[in-house]
Amino acid sequence: MNIESKLMYNLKTAIFLFSLGCCFVITNAIAVVPVSVDSVTKAPLTSEIEVNGTLYGKDDVTLTAGISGRLLFVAEPGASINKGDILVRMDTLPLELDRVRQQEMLNRAKINLRLYQQELTRLKELAKSSSAAISQVDQVQNKHDLARSDIALAQLELKVIDDKLERATIRAPFAGIVSERFKRAGREINRADELLTLLDINHLEVRLYVPVKYLKYLKVGIKLPIKAGDLSQLQNSSAIINAVIPSTDPRSQTVEIRAMLNTSNEHAWAIGQLVDVAVPLISKHAMLLVNRDAIIIRKQGTHIVKIDSQSKALQIPVIVGEGKGQLIAVTPVEAGSLIAGDRIAIRGAERLQTNQEVEVQ
Repeated sequence: MNIESKLMYNLKTAIFLFSLGCCFVITNAIAVVPVSVDSVTKAPLTSEIEVNGTLYGKDDVTLTAGISGRLLFVAEPGASINKGDILVRMDTLPLELDRVRQQEMLNRAKINLRLYQQELTRLKELAKSSSAAISQVDQVQNKHDLARSDIALAQLELKVIDDKLERATIRAPFAGIVSERFKRAGREINRADELLTLLDINHLEVRLYVPVKYLKYLKVGIKLPIKAGDLSQLQNSSAIINAVIPSTDPRSQTVEIRAMLNTSNEHAWAIGQLVDVAVPLISKHAMLLVNRDAIIIRKQGTHIVKIDSQSKALQIPVIVGEGKGQLIAVTPVEAGSLIAGDRIAIRGAERLQTNQEVEVQ
């Protein structure tokens, strides 16, 4: 063997030994890979959606006239009203005159009744001795009954007039603020004409519209975080759902939700104000939850890497569901392959193969 052949032989031997060493290093690297792990948990998934809501007074009302007549007083817009305060007062002189006239009609009917009653008694006594005809008795009896009916009608008419007198003065059904006045004092109005709007500023209600697909998550009693304003002066509060109205708007496919504002300072909020509402979506059934970093997406599907008790990797195909924050719901393709408490790799799992040894950091 010449010198050139020896050199080539030694070179090939060196390359072979170098390659063998590299394979040994790579084999060791593949065999033990450092990973970070987290645990699988099982709980109902809680997420949320952001929607806009509008503030209303719970008992806001537009008051109307109870009778026809002339207005003497109507509360001004912006007036602070206590419960029972007078909002509208009307001229009651025509009603008072009607009441006096009707009272006299009642007295007249009572006089006629007394007269017919005396005459009826006398005719009945005469009829016993055949001194009076039965037809006379019947006629007087008829007049007596009509007089009694006139008394009943007069008493009923007095009650109607009293009711109108009571309606002539409108008192506040609750404490609030007059926001709008439709008629001024001195005008003649008809019954059911709108007079003013009274706002309930002490009991504010948030009305919001949520997509109907989330209806199953909503029920009375759920607490809703609320915020409004800008970042420099953010207002925060909460509201409790008091009504879920399952009537869907055909165009927007939303349902109306009403919630009572829960705050000790209602005056910091304004009726008609837009607010941001976070609607929590809590699943009814417990789900397997994993860290988002554990999800590995490949062309052939999505999987996570489970680390068994012998520190070996095991790829578990999963179906990814909804998530919130760092948690996401998963369903293993093979039932029972993943349970709560299992360790899963969240760092260093991208190239792990099944049965590959790992070192848990």
